[in-house]
Amino acid sequence: MQFLLYLTPTGQQIYELVSKRVRVVENPPICKKYDIYAWFQSDKKVMSFCTDKIMSRGNVKTDVNETLYHESAHVVQACKTNFDYMTPIGIAPIFLSSRQIVDVKTAVSLNGEGVRKIEEEAFWLETKPNKVLGYLKKYCF
Repeated sequence: MQFLLYLTPTGQQIYELVSKRVRVVENPPICKKYDIYAWFQSDKKVMSFCTDKIMSRGNVKTDVNETLYHESAHVVQACKTNFDYMTPIGIAPIFLSSRQIVDVKTAVSLNGEGVRKIEEEAFWLETKPNKVLGYLKKYCF
């Protein structure tokens, strides 16, 4: 998988843990259907990673890692229910940047108001790889 070439050492650790719990696929059809960098389906235990789209925009290394951290936060949220659905980890308070607030609104417009809290946590965690790693170890292993 091409995105693995861009992972930081912590990103590599996160990927190793996540890939023990879910199947990771690169550039599946959903990547062309929506304007997304990745997608996690908890009921199917599949993380779709849109490497081609990430590489066509912005800072590839940063975006690959932040996308992995974000989707890994969703894996943590799914581990809490044994992958029946995603539920918030319970992080509070959460302070998001203006870009992240827009991204949450986009996710809510795609998936409904019920995802707001889980997306807020995932966007907050996407810049905190050590916290993601800690939550993975706590809730998934």
